[in-house]
Amino acid sequence: MTIRVLIFGALAREVSCKEITIDVTAPATVRDINQALAAKHPSKAAFFQSARLAVNHAFAKPDAPVQPTDEVALIELVGGG
Repeated sequence: MTIRVLIFGALAREVSCKEITIDVTAPATVRDINQALAAKHPSKAAFFQSARLAVNHAFAKPDAPVQPTDEVALIELVGGG
């Protein structure tokens, strides 16, 4: 199944796109999406393998299921003081 992942912030500039389309085997989980993102962008593999994804506007655990109709987004966490 095909999943569209929205990318924001500095990462979007680094990978030169605001969304990445990946193919994963159903049933898919957030962990599967992370692995597919890492495979598609090997230079960022370490980041993608541990990145937190939001599914339908809420951060999701690695074992959370993902459907093709879900909105999946990777939003870089920022820190500040």
